Parts: sequence; structure tokens; C-alpha cells
Amino acid sequence: MSSRSIISARIQIAFFAVLVLLTMAASLSVDLSKFQERGPTRGSLAVLQGISSPGELEGALKQHPSDNVLQLMAKATKVVDNTKAAINQLSARIEPAGLSKDLNFGSASLDEIGSFRRDLKTAEANAAAFLPRYAAILTSEQEQIKIAAVSSHVPKELSDQLLDGVRQRHAKMLNAISKVLTARTDYYRAYDNYVAFLSSELGSFKVVAGQLIFANQGAVERYNAAAQAMTSAGRRVNELETDLKKHDQSLPEEWLRLTAAK
Repeated sequence: MSSRSIISARIQIAFFAVLVLLTMAASLSVDLSKFQERGPTRGSLAVLQGISSPGELEGALKQHPSDNVLQLMAKATKVVDNTKAAINQLSARIEPAGLSKDLNFGSASLDEIGSFRRDLKTAEANAAAFLPRYAAILTSEQEQIKIAAVSSHVPKELSDQLLDGVRQRHAKMLNAISKVLTARTDYYRAYDNYVAFLSSELGSFKVVAGQLIFANQGAVERYNAAAQAMTSAGRRVNELETDLKKHDQSLPEEWLRLTAAK
């Protein structure tokens, strides 16, 4: 059972929080060089140079509170924070509370096992069905950034480029989310198969120091197959999370390039 604990601990809902780091990438990745000759934007470009963190952006806005582009970036950052909270809330609903603790097959009753399996089925169904809900959150973010662009009175060309970047980033995000949700669906299904096998073998194995001891080799082979399938599915989720964590930095790479930060 130790393999489940290790895998489960690494695929908790926190991985979705990492996804939100991507939300800043396109919304803040505007090629301002096209607007260097425009009065307000040209000044903004100078102010933006060297900014490498949200804190520095906040400091720049305090020094230049009337700068339209800085205002827009600050509003966009706040929208991103709200998106993060919404995504975390949605992600928390994938797994029922009953899955927060592993089954103890040395003492679990058939009713407890049945309840656990129902929770696994619920988690599997949620993972398979939640993608449109994530899409709705991102759509809301796009609308809020559009409103922020209008209220900040930035040039239309800049606003159009910003929103185009948001749409491109959302497409990439949804693709990444879809892969993770599919992997989690496979994991919950494999985990349920694992629990179903052990449930069918109750009374024919012992739990010694956390290890399952079976009476015959056939049962050992079937157990190994079920455990391996669950482990492989969990490993796939971990791999996808690792790819997402590569974007974990104070500001997205595109924003750092925009501000010429090193």
C-alpha cells in the first residue's frame, strides 16, 4: 500500500495551481516595440525595463500611477490571481473527501471498501467531465482582461495583441489540462481495479508490516499486474505535473523578455 501513498501524495490538487502560472504568460506577453513611437506607450516601455517580478511591477506602478500599460498589467495580474483561486476551488472538487485516506486492507470492511470504490468512481467521472469547467474559468478571465484593456485606455493595437495572446495561451492551457485530467481518469480507474482485486481476495492474504502476503503464486501475479497498472498511471500524472512545473517562475519567460529582465 505504500506505493499508493507515495503516488497519491504527489498528484494532489496542488498541481492545478501550477497551471495558473501559465495564465500570466500570454496576457503579459505583448510586443510593445510596435508602439515605441506612441507617446504614452513609449514612456511605459522605459518604465517596464528590468521588471522581473510582480512586486517590481507594483513598485513601478506606485512611481507611475497614471501609466496606462502599467495599470493594465497590474489589473491583469489581479485577474490571474482570481483565476488561480477559482481553479483551486474547482480542483478541490475532483476527489471526494473519502479518498484522502488510504484503505487499510488488514481491517477494512466490505462496506468501507465499497464506499471507497464509489469515491474512486466519482473522482474518475469528475476528472473526465471537468474540462469544460476549466474552460469557463479561462473564458471569464479573457473577458475580464478585455474589460481591463478598455478601462486602461491602452492603444487598440496593443489590446488586440494582448487578447490574441490570451486566446493562444488558453488553447495551450486547455490542452495541458486535458492531458492531466485524462491521466487522472486513468489513474482512478486503475486504482479502482486494484482495490477490486484485493476486495475479491479478502481472507486469502495477510498484511504483515504493511506488506500483502498471498497464499498462491497466481494471486501474487494478479496483484502485481494490478499494482503495476496503478503505479504506471500515477507515474504518468507525475510526468505531466513535472512538465507544468517547468513554468514555475516569478514571472513568465515572455514577460521577462518583454521587460528585458535578466
